[in-house]
Amino acid sequence: MKSILNIFDTYSLRDGILKIIFANILVLLLLTPTLEQFETRSLFYHMMIEHFLFIFSGYIFISGFDSLIVSFKHFNLQYSKKIIKYYSRFLALNNRFNPFGIVSTALFLITIFYWHVPSNFDIATTNATFHILMHLSLIISGTLIFCSFKMISNTQSIFLILSIDKILGILGFFLAGGDSIIYNAYLLSDHITSGFWMIIMMMGIDAICISFLILAYFRLPHK
Repeated sequence: MKSILNIFDTYSLRDGILKIIFANILVLLLLTPTLEQFETRSLFYHMMIEHFLFIFSGYIFISGFDSLIVSFKHFNLQYSKKIIKYYSRFLALNNRFNPFGIVSTALFLITIFYWHVPSNFDIATTNATFHILMHLSLIISGTLIFCSFKMISNTQSIFLILSIDKILGILGFFLAGGDSIIYNAYLLSDHITSGFWMIIMMMGIDAICISFLILAYFRLPHK
């Protein structure tokens, strides 16, 4: 039994380290001059692809950290016991003050809404300090959504994704059908193109999520 536990501990440790490395590489890649320049030319890339990847990097980073903590459970080391103790306290606080991930989801949505308000988005596009702050807050928002997913089931997580996805769709329809510039750093044609791809992206996410829900339904034991 001990050898089996060691196998799982080793896997969790390796899994956690790989996730953390991947998250850091992803952030560094997004900050390369080539992608930074592309960001200034494409509203869709800046608003959707880049922002999603920053959020994803935060999610992967905290997920890797979680895997590392899991791997410490059977290591008889003093520092690992302390880390587990503090992490257990964090989980207890999350359970107490973040039921069903309501608080972390609200903070996530506030962060996303704030940076996509046209005036805030324009400032972050032209001001280097605000630009960095936006990226950091998006990474942190990825950790928030991880905390939300820890508090709900897989099915509830899919419904949460679908709900957030609808916000994407509304913004997409708004941009695609608009006749005036909303984000000053980008052309009107870029607004329309971005809106079109946001709608396509929403439909794709819907299809994937609904497919998972259908599969989950048929996998349930039926009387």
